[in-house]
This record gives sequence, structure tokens and C-alpha cells, in this order.
Amino acid sequence: MYDFQLKAYQAKILNLIPTKSNIYMMNSYMKKPRSRNSKHTIILFLITVLVAVSTNAQFVSVGSGGYTKTFPGTDSAGRNGFPSGSPNWSGAAVGKPIPTNDWWSKLMKETQASNLFTYPYTLKTATNGLVVSYIPSGVIDDMLPVTMSVKGMNASKTTVSDYSDWTVTMDWNDGTHNFQATAGIAMPFLYFTKKTTDEAQVTVTSGTVTIDNELLIITNAKNGADFAVYAPVGSTWTQTGGVYTSTLNGKNYWSMAFLPLTAPNVTTVANEYKKYAYVFPTTTTSSFTYNENTAVVRTDFNVTTDVKEGTETNMLLGLLPHQWANLATNSPAPDKYNYATVRGEMKTLAGNSFSVENKFHGILPTLPYVDNYSTGFTPTALKEKITAIENDALETWTDSYNEGQVMNRLIQTARIADEMGNTVARDKMLATIKERLEDWLKADSGEVAFLFYYNTTWSALLGYPAGHGQDSNINDHHFHWGYFIHAASFLEQYQPGWAAQWGDMINLLVRDAATTDRNDTLFPYLRNFSPYAGHCWANGFATFPQGNDQESTSESMQFNSSLIHWGEVTGNKAIRDLGIYLYTTEQTAIDEYWLDTKDRNFPVNQQYSLVSRVWGNSIDNGTFWTSDIAASYGIEMYPIHGGSFYLGQDTAYVTKLWNEIKANTGITSNQVNPNLWHDIMWEYLAFIDPAKAIEMYNSNPNRELKFGVSDAQTYHWLHAMNALGRVDATITADNPIAAAFTQNGITTYVAHNYSDTPLTVTFSTGYQLEVPAHKMVTSKDIKIKGVLTASFQQAYVNGSVNLDVVASEGTPTKVEFMDGTVVLGSDTTAPFTWNAANLTLGMHSFYAKVYEGEAFNTTNSVEVQVGNQMPYGGTPWAIPGTIEAGKYDIFEGGKGQNIAYLDVTATNSGDFRKDESVDATSNATEGAIVGFIAKSEWLEYTVNVTQAGTYSFAFRYASGNAAGGGPFQLELDGKSISSAITVPSTSTTSWDVWATKTVLNIQLTPGEHILRIAFSSGEFNFGKMTFTRTGDISNSYPTAVSGSKLKVLLPTTTATLDGSASTESAGQTLTYQWTQNYGPTNILFSDAANAQPVISGLVEGTYSLKLTVTNTDLRSDEAELLVLVTSTANASPTVSLITPADGATFTEGKPVTITANASDFDGTIQKVDFYENTTLISSDTTEPYTATWNPSAATYALTAKATDDGGAQSTSQTVNVTIAPLMSCTETSTTATQGSFSVGYKATFETVGTDVNITFEMLDEKSGVIAYLWKETPFGETAMTNVSGRIFTAKLNGQTPGTTLSYACKFAYAGGLSVTKYMKYVVGTNCSGTTNDTQAPVNFTATIGAVTASSVELVLNATDNSGTVVYHVGYGANTTSTSTASGVQKSLIITALAPSTSYTFTISATDLANNAYANNPITLTATTSANTNTECAGTASDASQGSFAVGYKYAFVTTGTDVKINFELLDAKDGVVAYLWKQSPFTETQMTNVSGKEFTKTINNQISGTTISYACKFAYAGGLSVTKYFSYVVGNSCSLGIDTQTKPKQFFFPNPVQNVLHLELLDAQNKISVTDILGRTLVQDTVPAAHNIDMSAFKTGMYFLRVENTFGTQNLKIIKN
Repeated sequence: MYDFQLKAYQAKILNLIPTKSNIYMMNSYMKKPRSRNSKHTIILFLITVLVAVSTNAQFVSVGSGGYTKTFPGTDSAGRNGFPSGSPNWSGAAVGKPIPTNDWWSKLMKETQASNLFTYPYTLKTATNGLVVSYIPSGVIDDMLPVTMSVKGMNASKTTVSDYSDWTVTMDWNDGTHNFQATAGIAMPFLYFTKKTTDEAQVTVTSGTVTIDNELLIITNAKNGADFAVYAPVGSTWTQTGGVYTSTLNGKNYWSMAFLPLTAPNVTTVANEYKKYAYVFPTTTTSSFTYNENTAVVRTDFNVTTDVKEGTETNMLLGLLPHQWANLATNSPAPDKYNYATVRGEMKTLAGNSFSVENKFHGILPTLPYVDNYSTGFTPTALKEKITAIENDALETWTDSYNEGQVMNRLIQTARIADEMGNTVARDKMLATIKERLEDWLKADSGEVAFLFYYNTTWSALLGYPAGHGQDSNINDHHFHWGYFIHAASFLEQYQPGWAAQWGDMINLLVRDAATTDRNDTLFPYLRNFSPYAGHCWANGFATFPQGNDQESTSESMQFNSSLIHWGEVTGNKAIRDLGIYLYTTEQTAIDEYWLDTKDRNFPVNQQYSLVSRVWGNSIDNGTFWTSDIAASYGIEMYPIHGGSFYLGQDTAYVTKLWNEIKANTGITSNQVNPNLWHDIMWEYLAFIDPAKAIEMYNSNPNRELKFGVSDAQTYHWLHAMNALGRVDATITADNPIAAAFTQNGITTYVAHNYSDTPLTVTFSTGYQLEVPAHKMVTSKDIKIKGVLTASFQQAYVNGSVNLDVVASEGTPTKVEFMDGTVVLGSDTTAPFTWNAANLTLGMHSFYAKVYEGEAFNTTNSVEVQVGNQMPYGGTPWAIPGTIEAGKYDIFEGGKGQNIAYLDVTATNSGDFRKDESVDATSNATEGAIVGFIAKSEWLEYTVNVTQAGTYSFAFRYASGNAAGGGPFQLELDGKSISSAITVPSTSTTSWDVWATKTVLNIQLTPGEHILRIAFSSGEFNFGKMTFTRTGDISNSYPTAVSGSKLKVLLPTTTATLDGSASTESAGQTLTYQWTQNYGPTNILFSDAANAQPVISGLVEGTYSLKLTVTNTDLRSDEAELLVLVTSTANASPTVSLITPADGATFTEGKPVTITANASDFDGTIQKVDFYENTTLISSDTTEPYTATWNPSAATYALTAKATDDGGAQSTSQTVNVTIAPLMSCTETSTTATQGSFSVGYKATFETVGTDVNITFEMLDEKSGVIAYLWKETPFGETAMTNVSGRIFTAKLNGQTPGTTLSYACKFAYAGGLSVTKYMKYVVGTNCSGTTNDTQAPVNFTATIGAVTASSVELVLNATDNSGTVVYHVGYGANTTSTSTASGVQKSLIITALAPSTSYTFTISATDLANNAYANNPITLTATTSANTNTECAGTASDASQGSFAVGYKYAFVTTGTDVKINFELLDAKDGVVAYLWKQSPFTETQMTNVSGKEFTKTINNQISGTTISYACKFAYAGGLSVTKYFSYVVGNSCSLGIDTQTKPKQFFFPNPVQNVLHLELLDAQNKISVTDILGRTLVQDTVPAAHNIDMSAFKTGMYFLRVENTFGTQNLKIIKN
């Protein structure tokens, strides 16, 4: 359960419920029922922001949804943005929608762009023109080999004056001169125009230039590149140094060619290219068609030209590998020169058009449900995995990217549920997605989250809250919107008609990322997709030096597939065909540039078989969060779904890459690595070896799932692929939602029909598949169906149920009955029945396989409960009395989900009853509490009401939500007994502030009942419940009495029931109704409405009957009756093990408690014996039956044997447990990575099975301590659970032995924080065999040092073998502790003492293992000096917040109407800043640093004689401390006090020091000491006023100098260089 069930992040209802706080902003925020301060600070700020939102927002209605054209403002965390500035455009570009996410998009945003890569050119703009270079791979350097421009150009910016599908025209205009350059992808030429009055200019700084009439030939300009510049015929070039100018023979155009690097003769090729030099492109277009019958996508590339001169009409076009490798048969083919580019070989052709054809191989919504054909698959397991997340809610603190991932997780699972026939689970997830998606699709006044904003400046639809620059940089729209469009397809699939209301908003998302209308007034043509490059670009403004980029091609393909689904499900073929075009084209680009499946494009030094980032001019295997190669593999696969078949089409490549993944990651060893996404890797492996993938899946059940991954999806995918075989890339279909798979020569055809009418899908092999409306079918399918029913939903332990299958739509040849993975048996003749007998304790999931020949279908599954719901601890809670919330009922057969409780999350985020799903935590004050409460959850408690009456219900709760929490209600035996109960907020900064609320008039009837707490919403933690009787019940009530248990001895098969002892409190007439709960057969009642009916048809076994009695007011009561039918006079007892859980692991040396439940139908239990294997552990003769067991390391089978008073015995189910060897390491330390520790901390790592328990204990005396576990790489912060005192624990699940962990602990406490060092631990390591430290400190001395009016210095020293000594000091009622290195003198200053007062100090020395010095304690006495402080100046150590180890100085000086206030911190702290606090009205003002840790602030315009009151807040690394408030009368000079303004100074120089530190001190005798950062004393002496310290031998670092004399004590930080 989660107590941040936040439904209304939106301000539209201003019911400001806190978001699932800071998961993406602060890793420290984990799912715990406590420590939520940061979340609610944010919520308070949100209120302020929302009030400021304009009420005149421009809302555009789109169907039932809409968007806003007015920026809605930021959210509580300052999120929501849009691109700054305005587009850099001119000429024909002005007024068009702004194209982003292209190779040249930086030009639109910045005044210049230095990352333009066109293949083969490397270009950048400058104020004086276009810099032309050639960088084979990587970023552009600072060299300017060739600059193309006009003479005198000095433009402040370069603008975009025109663009088309793969060209851009850049414009330079400085008011006098004008120059334009056109460049395009894979174009060997650049094209230039100018103003008529301008002179063309070519500036060459590198290479050799040859002038040949109108031709300039530049050889070896950069990296061997040769260029030719073509002026109009008849032109001449004038050379001035490296500058070449031309009037162009009165023309205004010229061009430039990049000559092939392999040109045999540069001059010859330059002249050969000349005929193309005057054919200028005006527009480039790509257009596509999709032939549904042949599944062929054809793309035509065309260039319209402007022939400037000459007779040639063709351009020279370059084709990239994904193009020339897939040319249409009737397309012109490249036959000119080739170029080596970062994308591979570019081939050229002379022409203005060419065509590419690719085949589309189909996609599916999900894999078909053929899993039952896979060895090891069970529908029960899949159903359980679906159940585990079917109630999951979507976070209300999220962003557009993470939202989509979680939606996709639910969608994939819901589709599988539907395939299984589990429409209940499907519809739950559908409702969750529908509610949130519709919220996104409708913008309302005042909301700042879950809406879309159209930014007119940048022609972009932005979603808030955004993620990864989706708003401010227009990044990743195709990634984000792909998830949303897929969600919309899912909704329309299962709720036809939804698109009629909301579809136009989804179409708007399609248009934003990929409109195909070049005249679209809102969005640019194909924003994310580059038609010529063949793939998408992710960065909105190509902000990186390497050019634009795309990382996750798999999410780009997710977008493409979402368009196919959306178009198909809505009947919009234009969108569907767009998706097919994008999908098919991008697949070719992925194969070439990310995967290089043909081994022809990657450079020879490329280490891996894929890249995770393709840049404009480079490739790499990094990701935007890590360089881990595991992430590089995963990001090109995630998410895997029904649109991912392209990844599996080339099985030779899949095999190659999988072998590489095995070699380069820990996938085969189940390595715990957040960058290694096991599920994704296994799903990829399933393309070639699903059986191995299943084996690996089964070996790692406790793995941590990647965010957005569904365990149900993984399980289904692996087993479905195991049944289907490999994706068959040789087969296509005439419908896009279809695919073929081949295994052992047998092809399975699959197709889905989104439409309302049946269709026939024809595959390229000629096979035809009939697909009913709204169905997915396969060629494996048979029509036969079966429905399974069970005689009852519950059974007695060792009892039975009858299973029946009704088959239809075929001729069944056999029905095989299953209990999970166990085959019960089969029946070959109708009616198909089976008696499932001897049922063991637990939940049984039955289903059947209905065969027709060798093929089969599975029936639905039926759950049967064997065992009872029982009170926690074995005894019902007494009412009147108190119930602890976390001690809800148990199920004796295992987890109590859906029996004793319902929790919508599968894991327990607390520390109490970890084997259950309820988020329960042990609270030292409140007992067992429940947190993380969510909508629809409930808890049940078996209670015994001793007396009917009206009761008060007082419960403890804590709510850190400003709006409070709830509601919830009380139910008794399924009937509501309270109204909706809400709770007010107890804090806006903490979830651990508890309060009591009392609800009156709860009417309870006597006897044993089931009390349910049913939650309609959360937002609070739930604690103890106290019921107190306050009066008599106001109405009469019945009490059902079903009589004593019946035993029927065979051959008798009848019995008489007796419910006549039932009563009515006011004597009203009762009616009776008997029903059967369960039993081996269906009982026959002579009259079920009679108080004393006869039952018949009994067979051997146990029956459960229910008597319901109802009075004339229609109030009712129920009672259960057990009937045992047996052939023996003394029935055997029943016994079951309750704890431990089957499969549990414990640590050797730690006692294990075994508990059992035992009862005897016709007698009493005499004893219960507990066994490990066959060896008796112990016996117990009284309830609760328990044994304490402390075995050695091994695997054990535990059982319990119950013996009744007649000597009959029964044995429980077997529970298998593992006792693991103690594998624990403990270390104590004082080392801090942040802040400091005075005593230290203890860290313990313990391996238990595949789990590691980490415990940190803070040894310093601090109050209000909370702890967070820090993971070093990648960094993560997780709240730890408080065990007791200052001890905290956390569990890491699914760890691999041999893996090295590195964790630290952040202790936060009142006044600051301290972070331990990172502790290394190898999983499975045991350090407990090392000898324990038993040696106590020796040579302990303690003396009095410097004494002031408010402090006493204790000088301490001792030695200890451990290397650390801890000193404990007591004085009066106060205690303090400190630690230091062994043998190093420690100066401990006791502060905040009263002046002229005698103090006795009791000092003990120990080590961190708590070994004590033999002669502890040493007692010292000291009297503080008289107080010389005045209100003008002095030294103090009193704190109003935090504390001071040494203290601080203060001074107030009046000059005219100004008061100068100085504060100096004497504690050794780093990074100190100071703030002046005014007491009333409170204000905080930063002070100015004078030097060291001294700060000043002057306050102006003060009136003489008035009293002012100020304090100083010192903030430093690891915390803060605030002085007390000092009152000062303006104008007081305190003539008898110390004038700090005229106090002589002491000097220490130079600082930093290399060799000798010079000291100029104030006294003739001065005590000095120098210590290092570990507190070790390096220098200690009494020196004269002038003294030198030789530090030449000191190591580089920081040291502390302390000087004591009659002028006081001064501490100084010295830096040694």
C-alpha cells in the first residue's frame, strides 16, 4: 500500500494532494511510510504558483479534449518550460512552421552553427560566411580551411531563408552584403548566390589552390579533401594572398564540389564535375506509397532544379547505404564516384530522382496466447503475474516520458490478460490508463500538469510535466508521443468509440511529431524523421558539437508502430501507411547505422556490434546516463513488444550480438546491474533460443525489474516465442497487423483484426487466415473451447473439489485437468469431470487442456482456497480493546492477498511481515503501522466482541498531506458499520507526526466477527485502533447459533442440523437459511429454510455449512458449522505450519521461530511435534504451538505432527527452508565523506541467500536521526528503516555472490548531516571468523587545558590496538562523546558553560568495540573564569539551532546611524557562509566574509537608544549552527568591554605555505599546536611572539593551527602546497 495515493496533482480541483514526491528529482525519496518532508514543501509552493496562473488562457477545444496556447506556468518543482528566443529565419522560411530535430536545426536557434554535417561535407557558419571542411568523424575543429562568402561580409547571425526535405538555405545579411548557401544531405555540391553588387569570395587557409579560368581547385584542404569552386563561365578569380574574389562575370551564383577522395586525377574530375555545377536544387521532396497487397513501401526522391547555365539538367546526387542497397528495380542506380562517409559508402548518380523499395513484414499488438504449447508454462503463473500489477496506479509525480513507459507496462500486460480471457484484469488496467490519458488530453484552467501547450513561436506541442528536454529543447517527441498514441490505440481497441471523442487530440500528437502535410499551419513536415537520412533525430535543436543524435532507435520504432496501430484501429489508412513507411524505412537505417548487420559501415576500430548513439558525424556506445556497455545494448531493444519483430528478422546477427552480450555483460551470471536489463536481454535471446531464455528467466526470479518492464510480459513473450519459433522475414501479408513464425519447418501464421467485420489475411505464401472481428488468431488455433467449474471455491485441508469441463465448438478427444504445473489426470468421455482430492494447504489454481487430436486449448482457471483465514497470533482481537493495524489476519496456507487483505502492490515497502504485501512497519511508539495506503485496499481482523453495544473507535494516524487523507470505512462481516472517515493533516513536512481521531456510535454485536478496514483513498499512515464501549446498541439484533460440530460415522450418510439455539435480542421472529460453503459433494437439504433440516448425500470428508438467521428488521447474522464424515471413531487432527514460509532463507546462528496451527474435530490436541527432516526439534502442548530452532547451515524439510487425545496423528505440509552460513562483515569507522563524526558509526553487511542486509548504526549522540542508503555507482539514495535508536537497515534483493557492493549511509539529524565513507562488500563474504577485538585502550590521560568564561578544554590521550579511541565525558546532567586516532592528543572543548562556576568532568575511554580502559573513569575539576562579555562584544557557544563545538565571537559597533555587526565562527568547519538573523520581524540577510570564518553586516538608519536583537546562522558543509540572539542598544560603546574593532591582530603568513609558516603573535608566551585532518598532533610547543614553523616536510593538504594566549584562542586553517 502506498500513502502517497495522489489523485489530484492537477490544480483544476485545487485539492492539492502531494505527488509521489521527487522520485525523479530526488533519489532520496523512496516508498516508505515516513520522512516525506521535501514532498510537502513542494506542494505548498505549488499553491503559490497556481494562484498566479493567468485566467485568460487560450484554450483550444479538440473533441472532448483540448490544449492551451498560453503557457500555464511552472509546477511545484519549477518544471515546465519552452524554448527561449525566437527562430533565426528569413526570406521564404518566414511564416512556415519551425522545423526542428534536423541536421541543421541549430541554425534556427543559435546565431551560428558549428555542427553541420552533410556527408561528405563538414560545415559551420561564421559571421563572414560558410566554413567548409572535412572531418571524417568527430567534431569540427577551430581550423578554417575554406570560407565561402562575399567580400566584406560581417553578419551578426546566419539565418535560415529556405528549406526542403533534405536541403537548407543559409543566409548572411549585414545590411550591405547578402550571401546565401544551400547544402543538402549526401550532396557533393554546395550552391551559393549573392547580391548583384557583391563580389564572391573564397578564403583558403589550408591546401593548395589552382586557378583555371572560372575554376578554383583546392587540393588537400583538410584531411586530404579536395574541392573545386565553379564560377559562371567567363568569370575570373583575383588572388590576394589566400583570398580569392570574383565578380562572377556579372552573375550572382557559383557552386563548390567536394571531389572524390579516390579521384585518380583531381583536375580531370574537377572538370568532369563542371557540368553539374550550374544545376541548382530549388526543392527536394520524398514521397511514399504502400502497396497493401505486396507489402512493399516505395519511396521516391525528387529534386526540382534551376539550371543556371549550360545544357546539363541533372544534379549529382549521393545515395547512402540504406538507399543504394534497397533501390527499386526501375530506379536509376548510382554509377559515378563513391565517397567514404561516417555513414558508410556514399554512391553517386547523375539524376534528379531515384526510388527505394522495402518490404514491411508486419507487427502485432502482442504475441498470441500460444504459451500453453511451451514446456514449463502454466497459466496460473501468468495469471499471478498479471494480478500482481493489475491494480497498479500511475504516479502523479512523473513526466511525459516516464508516464509513457508505465502506461506501456500496463498496456502490454492488459493485452496479455485479454488474450487469456481475463477481462477483469484487462479492464482494471484499461480504466487506469483511460483516466490518466484523458487528463493529459484535456487542458483546464489553472492546471500545470497533465496537459498540452502549443507554443506558437516554435510550432510545437509541449506536454507538461515534460522530461528530457521535451519542452525546453523539443527533444524526443516521437519517443514520448509514441507511448501516448499506443495507449490511445489500446483504448480504442477495447472501448470502440473512444477515438470519436478523443481521437483528434491523438492525431494532433501524430502531426506534431510526423505530419505529412507540407502545408500544415501548426507543425513542420515530419518533425522527427529525416526522409533522406532514413531515421529520426531526437535533439530538437542539435545542441551538441557532434551534430544531432538519436539514441533509442527501439523507442523510435515504438512510435512508428504506434502509428500503424492507431491508423488501423481507427480506420485512418493515411496514418497507418505513414507508420508503415516510417517503420520500414527506419528499420533499414537501424540495420545499417546502429547495428551494421552487413558489416560494411562501422569503422575498423569499432569494438562492438552495435552503437547506441548515432551522431551527425560520429557513433559511440555511450548513453546519456552511463558508459556501461550493458546500457548500450539495452537501449537499442527497449521496449520489446509486438512491434519489435524487426530486431529478430536477421537471426545470424542476433546470434552474433547475443554472444557478444554474454561476453561483455553479466547476463549469464544474473549480475545485479541497473544498466543490465535482464528481461529485455532474455526477450531478445528468445528470437533465436527461447528455451535458453526461459531457463535464464527461471534462474533469476528475484531480479529487480527495469522501470517500465512487466514480469507478465517477459514470461508471456518467452513462452510464446518458444511455441512460435523464429520470426520469418521471408513472409509478408496483405494486412499490416500480421506476422509469420517458423519452427522445425512448420510456419505459424498470426493476424489481428481491429475492425468490426471478419477479414481474410493472405500471406505471401498463399496461406489464408480467417480472422474474426476484434480478435487475434493463429494457424495453431483450434475452435474447440472449454469452461471449467469447481464445485466450491474452498476446501478443507486434505479435502477435495469436483472439477467439471463443458466443451464446445469442436469434438474433444481428451480433457487434461491441471493444478498449476501438476497433471491431475484426464478424462476422455463427456461429461468431463475430475475429483481433485487430498488438497494440500494453500491456494490451488485449476485449469484444463481440452484436446482435439494433438492440438488443444486451455480453459479458464479456477482458484480454490485450502485453509482458513486466522487471527494474527492465533487469538481473535478482543473488543473492547486495542488492535495494531499491522497485525491483520493471516492465511494459514501462505500469503493472505485477497483473503485477509488486498494490497495493490506486490511488495512490502515496510519492515514488518515482509512475506506479505501490506506495507507494514514496526514503529517504536505506535506499534505495527500500515502505510502507503491506496484506493481499494483493505485489511481484515478477526475480532471477538464480548458485549453488544455502541462503541467509540479511536485510531492513530499520521498524514503529511496538506489536504489530509482517506476516506475509509469499517465493515463487520461484509456490512458497513460506519460512514466515510477522513483524517486531517498532521504535518506538511513529515509523515511521522501522529494524532488520534475518535469516531462515535459504532454498533457492534457480540461474538466472533471479521472486521474490515476498507480504504477508498490513502494519504495517511494507519496505526492502533481502540474500541471502547460507550452504551447499549440502539436496535435489536439476531445471533446465529449453528450448533456444535457434527461428526457422522459411516455408513450413515445423513444428519440433522440444529440452529434453534439462535436468538434475537428483542424476541423478534427469525427466519433461517442453510447453505453449503464447501465439501466433497453437494449436500441435499430437506428444507434449507428450516431451523433443523436433515442433510443427506454425505460422503467421507469435511463439509462447511453456513447458517444465516434474519429478524423482521432484515438484520442478519451468520454462523459456520463443520460436519465431519468419517469411517473411524476418532478423527485425525489437522495441523499446518504457519511460519516460516516455504523457500525461506535464514542465517546460521540466528534462531528461527516455527509456528503451527492444530485442531481436533472430536477432541483436543495433546501435543505438536516439530521436525527437521526426520529429527525432532521440540514439542509443544499448548497454543500457540511454537518451536525455537537454531540449526547449522543446510537445507531442511520442516514438518509438524499433531497428536490428539485419542492418539490419532496427522502431519502438516512440508516447508523447505535454507539455513545459510553466516556471511557477515562489520566495520566501525569515523571517516566521513560529508560532515563529520565525533564518535563514529558501525556498518554491517550480511548475505542471506540472494539478499544482502545492510545495517548502519550512528554512534554519535544525535537527535531526530534518519538514515539514507547511498549507492555509489550509479548513485542512488534510498530511505533506510529504523530498527531502534540510531540503528537503520535496508535490504538489497537478488544479489549475485562475488559481486562487489559499495554503499554509504547518510545520517540526517537535527542541525546537520553526516555521510559515512563508502563501504565495500563482496556478496557472500564472511568476516565473522576473524578474531574479535577484546583489547581495551591503555595509557589513558586526561588534563584540563584552556578555560574561559563559557568553556573548558579537556586534553585527552590514549592508545588502542584498533587505531581509534572513544572518549565519553559526563558533567552534571550532560554527556558528550568524541573519538580520535590512537595515540593522538584530542582537545575536547566543553562549551555553553556558566561563568565563575565549578564543574566536575567524569571521563572514560573505550574503543569502537566498547572495550573500556581498565581504570575508567578519570575525574577532573575546573572553574570557569568570570564573564567578560558585553552586549558589544564577546565569545559564546550557546546555540538556538544545531550546536557549537568551540563557539563563536560577536561584536556590535555603532557609527553614526549605522551598526556594524560581526560574527566569527571558532569551530573547524569548511565552506562556511553566514546569514544575519533579525529576531522580530524575522528576516535573514547574507553577511559579507571578512576573512577566514569572520563575517560582517552593516545595518543602516538605526535610532540611537533603541534595542536591536540579532543572531547569526553559520551554514557549512554537513550542517548549520545558529547563535543565540544578542540584544544591543544602538549607540552603546561598552567602554568597559572589548572593542573588537581596535583589538590587535595576530598574523600567519604565507597561507597557502610551501616551506616556512611565519607567526607574529601577541604574547611573549603562546601555546601552539598543528594537527592534520585526522586530528593527529604534528606540532605542539610554547613559542615566543615571533616564531617560524618549518612545514617543508609536510604532505600537501589541509592542517589546523591553534594558538592560545591571554588574548584567547585562535584556530586557523593552513593550506600546504
